[in-house]
Amino acid sequence: MNLDVKAAPEWPARKAKARATRAAIIDAAGDLFVELGYLGTSIQTIADVAGVSRATVFNSVGGKLALLKTAFDVATVGDDEPVPLPQRPQALAVRAEPDARKAVAGYAAMVTGVSSRVAGIYEAFRCAAGVDLRVRVQWTRVQQERFGGAKGFVEILSAKGPLRDGLTPEDAADLVWVLIDASLYHRLVIERSWTTSTFQTWLTATMEAQLLPPNDKTEAS
Repeated sequence: MNLDVKAAPEWPARKAKARATRAAIIDAAGDLFVELGYLGTSIQTIADVAGVSRATVFNSVGGKLALLKTAFDVATVGDDEPVPLPQRPQALAVRAEPDARKAVAGYAAMVTGVSSRVAGIYEAFRCAAGVDLRVRVQWTRVQQERFGGAKGFVEILSAKGPLRDGLTPEDAADLVWVLIDASLYHRLVIERSWTTSTFQTWLTATMEAQLLPPNDKTEAS
């Protein structure tokens, strides 16, 4: 019994250490995939950068494919907590916002934040999908999940007011799916040196123009 009592306080410390080790491995994997590409990154290199053994990498996260998907997921939401993006405070605020234009602005801000974190690993993921069948399967799922998110936003937006005249919910979902693609952020911010705020302003205006009726600000005289 005495041994059990003494051992009990060690569990929180062990758990915290394991979480820190896992975070270091995910960070190392994400950085290396962006820098060297999926094919150019080895488990041993990830282990060396994270300061752990190969066995620890496998036991903590998994193989290369698991590391790629996990690094992407963590970049998407910003941490390793098991809370999906639609349940995060920013997404819930967009859902709760009654004004359609403010909801679009909030959604564009959220997308910009996600893209700023995920753009690099997204490009590494996309390139790897072209050369590795197993990665391609995961990439296809990511695109399906993105479309599900786009469709969900259109449903939320439609409940706040009408879409642009002649725009069907199906076409609106396609437009959102394209506009939330992190490749746009990569092209404009990373490759063309736009600022993040400029990108967010452009994305907000583009989403408004593509999804909502014209904003008639003409006041009666």
